[in-house]
Amino acid sequence: MMKLLVRFQETTQLQAQAPVKQPDGIDGVWWTGALPDLEGRAVHCLLRNQASCLLKIFEATTSGSGVLQNSCVVVPRRLEDIETASHARLYAFPFDSVPAYWRHIYSESQVLKTFEILLKTCKGTPFEQRRAFLERLDEIVARLDRCLIIAGGGSRIFNRMWIEQTLDMIREIWKLNAILPTPMGEFSKLEPFGRPTVTRPCPVHQGWSIAQFEKYMRDGHKFELETGGIGPKPVIFTDLTKDCWPALQERLWCRPEYLFRATLGGRRLIPIEIGRSYVDEGWGQELLPFKKFVFKYIDNTISSNDAENGLADLNTETEQDIPQTGYLAQHDLFEQIPELRRDISIPDYCWADVPTRAPFNGKQKPKLDVPQLNAWFGPPRTITPLHTDGYTNLLCQVVGTKYVRLYPPQADALMRPRPKDEGGIDMSNTSAIDLGVVEGWDSYEPRDGNMEKGEAALNYLDEVRSSLQGCLYYDYILEPGDTLLIPVGWWHYVRSLSVSFSVSFWWN
Repeated sequence: MMKLLVRFQETTQLQAQAPVKQPDGIDGVWWTGALPDLEGRAVHCLLRNQASCLLKIFEATTSGSGVLQNSCVVVPRRLEDIETASHARLYAFPFDSVPAYWRHIYSESQVLKTFEILLKTCKGTPFEQRRAFLERLDEIVARLDRCLIIAGGGSRIFNRMWIEQTLDMIREIWKLNAILPTPMGEFSKLEPFGRPTVTRPCPVHQGWSIAQFEKYMRDGHKFELETGGIGPKPVIFTDLTKDCWPALQERLWCRPEYLFRATLGGRRLIPIEIGRSYVDEGWGQELLPFKKFVFKYIDNTISSNDAENGLADLNTETEQDIPQTGYLAQHDLFEQIPELRRDISIPDYCWADVPTRAPFNGKQKPKLDVPQLNAWFGPPRTITPLHTDGYTNLLCQVVGTKYVRLYPPQADALMRPRPKDEGGIDMSNTSAIDLGVVEGWDSYEPRDGNMEKGEAALNYLDEVRSSLQGCLYYDYILEPGDTLLIPVGWWHYVRSLSVSFSVSFWWN
């Protein structure tokens, strides 16, 4: 524990000395981009003062003197004020327009608050310190994760690498003091809502070299005339992951206790989509500890007597408290939690030369230096509506089953893209068609009991069904070990049939 405290103390010294502006006018050491405004400079000065006070608290705690100045007593409240102020600024701008200095102030307030909490746990006997550490561990981990998720990776001083290394140290302390979860079996394979009938399955291949794959991507239009001569169609590969991913070979991700160990007893914070689909009314987002997400949305039968791991208290949830669905969707879980990254590897095809944009008027995405990884983990009936990606995509199924349907780029008009400005967001890559309702997999209920609107909606569904008749598509049910190639520009709808964990790789 002392090694961890010294780590915080040494970096807090740098923060306490950080200038608001260097003499030569170059950006200060604690932000990137534009210099802070007057309010930003004032808040940074206040934050720097709290860092100085924390160093005094550290000295008093480690020396055993216990003598503190009055200014040190209000540090917890001052840090909470700074956190509240900076958090409000993060949501006052579009996400990609937030001034960097407000992200840094928010991150540093979280880290300094973590330091203050750790100092409080260093009182009393070793047993009392151990108990205090475990009692505050949820908050400690959550604060550091907020730096990564909300602020986008910390600050110049408390940067991503510093936070990740600090979490590694905390994990080692936790392993020495906590009781690990007992085996809980595997996630259910049941498909409670049934499965759609596959009517035009994607072709299945294996054993392709990178040269064969590149040729298919480059010359697909020459021998796939049924796709309208626009390029390659979706393909299922069965040999890219099954024999080389520990997540599949050892069925690691099928077991809740393994995922809890990898997420620091399930304490790591993750962003969750609340609702069946991101285009549904009432859809929202929430940050939750991994263990709470698993119990509340994946499997509420999980129980444990291990109160230190924070699972027993989750059994107090009632059925009325559980929303319809919660989905860990399109999140780079593997950068946040490297333990899970070691269970998978990037397929070789992701280094192949592929088209950089969709046919017709596809938007050119910035070049990716390395493939972009995303995790998709949720219960049955989580849905990603019809949409297109700006990159070639390999979707790898690890746990459970998913139904996927894909339409080619020349079906753009039939897909009824949503507006380019829908509530300030460009939604033109997403279809207005609810395929689950159109196909009868999901029921339609008129909102507010308005039968007149309901009748109009039913007429609209008939119109959509009629327009899609004869439109070329492919579909498939992904099983663990299957990898689906989704060429850039293809519309695709994804539906979890059981508890499902998938990984997608985007590249161009």
